[in-house]
Amino acid sequence: MTRVRSILFGAAGLTLVACANDSSGPGLDDGVLAPGQAATLSGTSALKVQGGPTGTENVLVLVDTGFSDIKAKFTYQVTATGTGGAGAVSPPTTALVPLAEKSVAAAPSASAPVLDIGYGMRLNARNRARWAHGFRAARSALQTGTARPSGSSRSVAIVDPQVGDVVTVNVGQGACTPIENRGARVVAIGTQSIVLSDTLNPAGGFTAADYQRFATRFDTLVYPVDVANFGAPADIDKNKKIVLLFTTAVNELTPANSQSYVGGFFFDRDLFPIADTPDLQGCAGSNFGELFYLLAPDPTGVINGNVRRTGFVDSVTTAVLAHEFQHLINASRRLYVTQGVEDFEVTWLNEGLSHIAEELLFFHEANLTPRQNIDTIKIRSTNTIRTAFNADQSSNAARYRSFLVAPSENSPFRDDDSLETRGATWNLLRYLADQKGGSDVATWQALVNTGRVGLSNLSAVFGSDIASKERDWNVSHYTDDIVSGLAAVYTQPSWHWHSIYKAVAGSGKAYPLEAKSFTAGAATGTLIGGAAAYYRFSVPANSTATITLSTPGPLDGRVVRLR
Repeated sequence: MTRVRSILFGAAGLTLVACANDSSGPGLDDGVLAPGQAATLSGTSALKVQGGPTGTENVLVLVDTGFSDIKAKFTYQVTATGTGGAGAVSPPTTALVPLAEKSVAAAPSASAPVLDIGYGMRLNARNRARWAHGFRAARSALQTGTARPSGSSRSVAIVDPQVGDVVTVNVGQGACTPIENRGARVVAIGTQSIVLSDTLNPAGGFTAADYQRFATRFDTLVYPVDVANFGAPADIDKNKKIVLLFTTAVNELTPANSQSYVGGFFFDRDLFPIADTPDLQGCAGSNFGELFYLLAPDPTGVINGNVRRTGFVDSVTTAVLAHEFQHLINASRRLYVTQGVEDFEVTWLNEGLSHIAEELLFFHEANLTPRQNIDTIKIRSTNTIRTAFNADQSSNAARYRSFLVAPSENSPFRDDDSLETRGATWNLLRYLADQKGGSDVATWQALVNTGRVGLSNLSAVFGSDIASKERDWNVSHYTDDIVSGLAAVYTQPSWHWHSIYKAVAGSGKAYPLEAKSFTAGAATGTLIGGAAAYYRFSVPANSTATITLSTPGPLDGRVVRLR
């Protein structure tokens, strides 16, 4: 039998109920929230928060659960009486008063530009309309053997590759035209990969041994990790291998003196038939095969004056491969493996899954698993873990941090390809998988092997109450690892971000999420769907504070007692 305790605060007040099987934290004690316990603020009913005999410190998290129009901004007003400023009860610890920061990291230097991981997704998004309603016809062309015209001179479908062979590849950036054919030499062959080098690549680049090392790294690291978690691509070119093309066509995408660079990409068009069929206009520029385009070494800056030394390219390429391979798998399986699918995944979820692929690469290389609350001590415990974090996971950490700087302006569901959206979506997926438990492999595969997209896909895998889960995730940004007695839904079991960000910044005030001090009066702000606002307040001993949403709209709020 479930024991229920409730406390009523008058006709206009809110009923606080703590059940043995709810997610609000420890039970109530004489009407006072226990440390770590949460109470609900929604609608126009007032929430009364008691200070008890010693006073309390609390955080109010307001979440916009209106996901139907993410671009729409909702203006809210919340009022309070009887509240004091943050830290009025006892001196707050560093973790409980996060630092508001304007930037995520130091400005990049010329020798270390920032990776523009989103180029491929933007490229594909521009051309998605070209493939609308073409999935069924593409599948039919593959099944009937009419996808490639007879006598086609361009092909990466190398059935019996030999090192030294030269094939023709279209490296043009148009969906199907214009075509920019280049020669590409086979420089290494692996069990799952064929490595090509553009014949126009500058001198002084990778050696034959380097290329073979990339083949081995893809075969033994990237391929098994991504295929195990997302599934295998369709192998439309029938060579049972993935082509890795190092080409200056990628280098050319970065202008001179740019603070960012393109490291590589996958192009949807290479999965579509070249030849016309009765139901589909062929894509003349398609290479019709599983192919990545990768940054080539350019030691003297022949292309646009941008120097790309071999060590630099070597250090960034593996994570790019893991990221882009998820995109390839996702598109390939939707197009040719999972029956009845008629569209690609939406940008924010597709990118989030590719950032999960980067994290999975870290877990594999570091020999760690999720839900271990990894902190700075663990990351620094061995050179293997530290190196893997810097190579594979540090970018996720930076993107999530950029989201935490401005959580009221950003959302995991925005279709804008920003660093903040990417960081939020990756962290939300990690949170949802951790809360769901069980096999992460089954979770990731369920998100890929489906015809659903976006929020519909998320709801099918994690449950229909995505709004409440996303709300609890927003609460966890503030409460995880700093509040005792929390319900599990307000925690992030895989990562200890307060520890990690403190180490990255080298300061005791490194956590980027800011909670505004909320004294008696009114506070206003704007939110977009999925975004959240944070307010800190205290309630003096033997007092009662009253909090009311004057404009509730789509808002769902939680008050969590910190201590």
